[in-house]
Amino acid sequence: MRLNAAPLRELPPVTRWLLGLSFAGWLAELVLGFRLNFHLGLVPYMFAHQGWLWQCVTYQFIHANFLHFLLNALMIWMLGRMLEAEMGPRKFLLYFLGCGAAAALLTAAWNHGSMTPVIGASGAVYGLLGAFAFLYPDTQVYFYFLFPMSARTMAILLGVVEFASTMSGGIGRVSNITHLGGLAAGLAWLWAERRWRLRPVRAESPRPDPAVLEREEIDRLLEKISVKGQAALSRAELARLDEYAKRKGGRA
Repeated sequence: MRLNAAPLRELPPVTRWLLGLSFAGWLAELVLGFRLNFHLGLVPYMFAHQGWLWQCVTYQFIHANFLHFLLNALMIWMLGRMLEAEMGPRKFLLYFLGCGAAAALLTAAWNHGSMTPVIGASGAVYGLLGAFAFLYPDTQVYFYFLFPMSARTMAILLGVVEFASTMSGGIGRVSNITHLGGLAAGLAWLWAERRWRLRPVRAESPRPDPAVLEREEIDRLLEKISVKGQAALSRAELARLDEYAKRKGGRA
């Protein structure tokens, strides 16, 4: 499988919209700056303590500078066309936003007292990387565009790097916990979905037809009479035959 970009007009609809919204968010950040970042970016304290829940979605479409936007847009461009085709537009959109929201939840929980806005689609993008590794584990990719390896190995290395960076306090102004949250959420989503899909379904035993059961019982009693005579029947069995004969009497 070739991991390359497609012309914009050939991209599936949700991927195009995600790119368009990310571009619009970058332009808006140029104009409004910190005001936009504070209200629509992810501010852990405001999200966790003031109920600014919309931030778990809106922060995904704001980028600090053109390079930040370009790197995330490039990954959405390359991965989105394959994953949207695999998942379908609706599921792909829910997956993208869900990974980004899960990354926001982990970020807010980890830094719940921080007033520093977190912006960018990187949490959701790491979810896309996790999905690519989950669905195409043996596809060769280039880690940091330099080192060839399988997609599965790439996902493991990304997880290790982001975890180590998070525990060491982060690298510069990069929110490594957000990356880790998006990657973990995406892999957990797809793993749970596969487990549910492979879960054996217990077939319900068909309920026997009462009329069929009754007919089988009467046939057994009649067979007993034909072999051993009527004297072989107990009083209960004779009463059962008599009741059946009265109920069925008069029918041709």
